Amino acid sequence: MKAIAASVMSLLFAAGCATNKNDSAIDDVNSQTNTIYIDKNGELLNPETGKKVSESKDFLEVDRAERKYISGIISGFKSANEKAKGQSKTLRLTLFVHGGLNVFDGATERARKFSRDMIKDGQYPVFICWDSGPFTNYFDHLFRIRKGLSRPVLGGVSSPFVFVEDAARSVSRIPAATYKEIADTVIVAKGVETVDERNYKLRAAELDHQHFSVHSREPYTGVGNAYWTVWNPVKFLTAPFLDGLGTGAWDSMLRRADLVLTKKQAYEGELPASKSSDGDDKQDVPRYADTAATKLLAEWARDSSLKDVKINIIGHSMGAIVSTDILVRHPRLNVDNIVFMGAAARIKDVENVIVPWMQSANHKEARFYNLSLDPYREIGENVYYDFLPRGSLLNWIDFIFGSVNSYKDRTAGSWWNIVRTAEDIFPGGDPQLRQRVHLTRFPIGGPEMGPQTHGGFGEYCFWRSSFWKNTGRQLKHPQCAGRPE
Repeated sequence: MKAIAASVMSLLFAAGCATNKNDSAIDDVNSQTNTIYIDKNGELLNPETGKKVSESKDFLEVDRAERKYISGIISGFKSANEKAKGQSKTLRLTLFVHGGLNVFDGATERARKFSRDMIKDGQYPVFICWDSGPFTNYFDHLFRIRKGLSRPVLGGVSSPFVFVEDAARSVSRIPAATYKEIADTVIVAKGVETVDERNYKLRAAELDHQHFSVHSREPYTGVGNAYWTVWNPVKFLTAPFLDGLGTGAWDSMLRRADLVLTKKQAYEGELPASKSSDGDDKQDVPRYADTAATKLLAEWARDSSLKDVKINIIGHSMGAIVSTDILVRHPRLNVDNIVFMGAAARIKDVENVIVPWMQSANHKEARFYNLSLDPYREIGENVYYDFLPRGSLLNWIDFIFGSVNSYKDRTAGSWWNIVRTAEDIFPGGDPQLRQRVHLTRFPIGGPEMGPQTHGGFGEYCFWRSSFWKNTGRQLKHPQCAGRPE
């Protein structure tokens, strides 16, 4: 049974949102000063070795090891900032949170690949990484996690029934999966306008008059005949499996996203014998179950010498979900740019977190950038000779994995979703707020047009404002390295 699940998951999730690994030369950088890697239990791993920074079972020992690690990051920033001041520059902090379907090697390589060029651009990066690989998440769903808790015994005993349930879901979802494959074909066909497109066009025409900063340039055409270049009927068989097995893995990844900031000890297992770092209820006071990522942000907010340092938060895909959690838990951070790239966060998350955060007294100048692929690219994305259902991960979330009870439960990263809801979720009585909202669409075309796949955002200089606004020709990282913005 485990072998069957592994082989199916290998096929279903090979196309996810992870940035492709680049085999080009990587500069020799100390990734420990630019990377925080959180494992599936919320523990801090050394990005060089993949081992826990402390194997101790004692809470205080682990706490000391994690604090020593984050002190190295803060010291690394201060040292780099002093060097920058010698060149009449000031660094800002850029937090990057990757999305789902990323494994250890790819996530940690990203920090080594981009850090040096980001620093040259005046940004000190901290890559917040987490274990979001497809295999471990599905196996957690199958063998270990029950109702959000670690239940290895119960999980092992009940795993056959869970697998049968997943398989039964696959069978029961055959009509819905088949309909999606046919409907998506209609949507991208030339000369056909769906209800979704009509509703989008009605609202898109009004955005400029409503004070939004919209960056959407031509072409506006769909994928057209390119959709038919490879059409594999086998997808009618794989589509139900994607639904039945993928949904469990998606639920597990949502749980792991929560563990980026809070260890599971917060709500399960025994309390530590001593909770000396547990303080009062003031904001940014660390708690015993805080992960190293949370400890870094709390320590940064408390350090008076860093209070004027401007911060970017960039969340790709599920990283946008983690980013909203950061804003809620650390409202005193001097964040002035929040960037969502192909956000898997819901429209409701933007409405309930981003909007009040931008309206707060401390963030009256902050800007929000929501970056999207062309919607026809979202629908038409395909891999493995079209053996899998077409569509990006956002498309799969909205129409397969996610629980969508209202339109606002859809993903914010989808261009049609954000445009159709922008007028509603960003209050009309505050034009100054809307002017700080940037909605960006990357059109269909060659690589100079920007990312063409959900995993393609990380191939570009994603930390630059010219990328956020899609101004001019877009260069992939090797092309723009060494060319300051």
